[in-house]
Amino acid sequence: MTIKKWHHKSLWLVMLLIQSALPAFSQTTSPLTPATEPTANSIAFPKQILRTGVSLNTTALSPNTLQLANTIGLVPVLESIQTMRSRIRVSENTATLDILNTRQNYWDATQKAALLIQKTNLEIDFTLAEINAELQVYNEILATFTSDRDKLVTRVNAASFISNGALWAVCEGLDIPTYARPRFSISSGTTGILAGVIPSVASMYTLKAVNGKKKTSEVEPNMLAKLFGYPTTADIEYPHAIWQFINQIPADSPQSKKRLDQLVDRWISDSNIPGFTSRDSQKQLDVITASVAQRKGLSISTLTARQVMLNQLAAEIMKMKRMLLELTMVLDGEKELVATH
Repeated sequence: MTIKKWHHKSLWLVMLLIQSALPAFSQTTSPLTPATEPTANSIAFPKQILRTGVSLNTTALSPNTLQLANTIGLVPVLESIQTMRSRIRVSENTATLDILNTRQNYWDATQKAALLIQKTNLEIDFTLAEINAELQVYNEILATFTSDRDKLVTRVNAASFISNGALWAVCEGLDIPTYARPRFSISSGTTGILAGVIPSVASMYTLKAVNGKKKTSEVEPNMLAKLFGYPTTADIEYPHAIWQFINQIPADSPQSKKRLDQLVDRWISDSNIPGFTSRDSQKQLDVITASVAQRKGLSISTLTARQVMLNQLAAEIMKMKRMLLELTMVLDGEKELVATH
């Protein structure tokens, strides 16, 4: 092969490599990118979404705790317990038939209240158990995606470094006899171009590889499905008390938004969830709720979004246990059935 032919073939190879790299560079964005909401990904360091307002240093209940007591039907029982407790204290040394009957009713009421509190506590655990089971699956898939991504990036970087070193060695080797054969400088320059372009192309490809592989999303609805109006199964249904709690406006909230709406607002504004930018994006919701298969929908980004959203949902539901402690304190007489203002 003559020097001229080698020069033309090398330039053709350079152009081919650049053209092949451009699609990879242009596909670094997610295929599920719709019109975003104005507040999307605007908060880099988010805080807690909701507060219970529970204080163990007061004798009154937080407004949210009293709201929960009404939701689970505990208020009438606690009111009767407080009334009977006062009667028993006044007649502590009396053993009339009426007082004995009051004490028996008091015992029955406390058992009923304890069962209501225990049932709500188990409903919370029931919900959290499914969320944790889903998170375990997503953790496993995400670990595989991340591992494959890291291996691919490592291989691309290794190929870039090796090719760069080898081509520069050839380039410098061709430079040695150029004082005797000036035409060798053409092939030397061409090899030098390749030594610069190939690593650059590899670096551009890593911009795509860093996002990890993308597969068709699965159809296995999760605990986020019902929040966005998707069909549910028996495994991902919410107990009545939990669903009511999520769909209530917090008793102490200055804004008239349900807890669910405040959750969604937070998820959209959280910059740590780049895969969720609009509550009206059917493509995003199909993938996040794992309800409808989407081509190239399952990726590191969507798995991360599911994880963060499920963890935050679990954290907010878990706060109901703080309120249940307050209600138990009312049952024991440590607090009164009145709300703080």
